[in-house]
Amino acid sequence: MEKSAFIGRLKEELEFESDLEISTNLKNLDEWDSMAAMVLIGFVSDEFGITLNADDISSITTIGSLIEKIGQDKFI
Repeated sequence: MEKSAFIGRLKEELEFESDLEISTNLKNLDEWDSMAAMVLIGFVSDEFGITLNADDISSITTIGSLIEKIGQDKFI
């Protein structure tokens, strides 16, 4: 998946109004809450077959760090 397509899908799935970029810190967004974290876990699981846990969510800050956690090999 292209990173730009991933960011677009992520924004849609999380229902974020804010513009997202690779460097966006998810936890600094007003829309970020525990429900967004749960939706993120489901989205990553459905799209990539990777299960994120609470430690993963704690360590992920930016969209770039999320992509690294998923695996750079999954992106174009």
